[in-house]
Amino acid sequence: MDSTPRSWTPFVLMALVVTAALMSSATPSPLYVDYQQAWGTSGTMITVVYAVYAVAVLVPLLLLGRLSDAIGRRPVVITGLVLLVLSMAGLAAAPSVAWLIAARVVQGLGVGLVTGSAAAAIIELHPARNARVGALTSSSTTNFGIAAGVLLSGVVATSSSSPLVHPYVVMGAALAALLAGVVFLVPETSGAGPQTLRDAVRLQRVAVPAGARSAFALAALCVIASWSVGGVFLGLGGAIAKDLVGRSDYLVTGLVVACLQGAAALAQLVWNLRAGQERWRSGVVIGGAMLVVGLASASLALEAASVPALVVGSAVTGVGMGLLFLMGTSLVAQNAPGSSRGEVFSALFVIAYLSLGVPAVVAALLSEVVGLTTAFHVMSVVVSVIAVGALLAVMRIRPPGRTVS
Repeated sequence: MDSTPRSWTPFVLMALVVTAALMSSATPSPLYVDYQQAWGTSGTMITVVYAVYAVAVLVPLLLLGRLSDAIGRRPVVITGLVLLVLSMAGLAAAPSVAWLIAARVVQGLGVGLVTGSAAAAIIELHPARNARVGALTSSSTTNFGIAAGVLLSGVVATSSSSPLVHPYVVMGAALAALLAGVVFLVPETSGAGPQTLRDAVRLQRVAVPAGARSAFALAALCVIASWSVGGVFLGLGGAIAKDLVGRSDYLVTGLVVACLQGAAALAQLVWNLRAGQERWRSGVVIGGAMLVVGLASASLALEAASVPALVVGSAVTGVGMGLLFLMGTSLVAQNAPGSSRGEVFSALFVIAYLSLGVPAVVAALLSEVVGLTTAFHVMSVVVSVIAVGALLAVMRIRPPGRTVS
């Protein structure tokens, strides 16, 4: 790669692309309760609409993870953005649950294509070729994107006469503008990979080498706890807000989820800038403790029917969620052999996206039986037990690899 200085424009555009992709994934979250009321369907089925997205994201991550190395970042990102624009149109026009599910599948495929290839492009497009800054930008845009998406959807829906249409129109227009930006302003940074197109389009092996399994086990605990919380809040946030205020409230839903995701992103940024990813033990301890305290606070807030307390509890939970996910990925990055790092990360993200979808559906099923508040308490206890498991494990496990503190 040549050493001529690059403009900041392509780097910023690609960071915005990742942010917008994740914003689009969170756009339906404040609206699920309205779909349930409008169509008379169960809360569990609406949560399935949320969960199929998580499964759909895995398809390009597992089948097409190497595609951008073979044909270039731009074609893959452009294809993903086109799918996201189409998914926004599908969600805006959805007349039934089946239509919503189909649009969410398209959306998941688009997000999977964009995030994998754009994350690599962000690192390659940094003007100073600073891989650490590029990686930090890529990771932090995920949580910031989800937070911004829920807030944008809540604000637009609150001020709109068609709350189930206009948030998608606004998000679709933003995605279309970014699509044009990528087409005309972003240069190609890859496409000369050693593998052929046939080799690139195949199922990526999901495996963990024996020497990395202790580190992976701890990383998996961190990721399960972190993404399960995010899934439950994204899938049931609207229903929780309705229980608190007695009606569907887009802004309360948006504020609760945005505080969760925003705090997660800020925690990751601060940790990277001040502590460094190497201090994984401290990160797991602090993250696990904050997650447990935050979930307990959120449960108490639900019992007290206090929106401000729930917002605070969500923010505390978000700090723990962000740190645990960062420590999980750091453990894998530090301890997986270079020759199999991609396979190990694939295994970790399979666990992550299953954790994003499955607990939300379980919580919705449980809420049909015992009520939403009790279901939230149960899920909080389960996730807290997993976080405590990570805290106990971190005292005993020293993963192989370089010495860390």
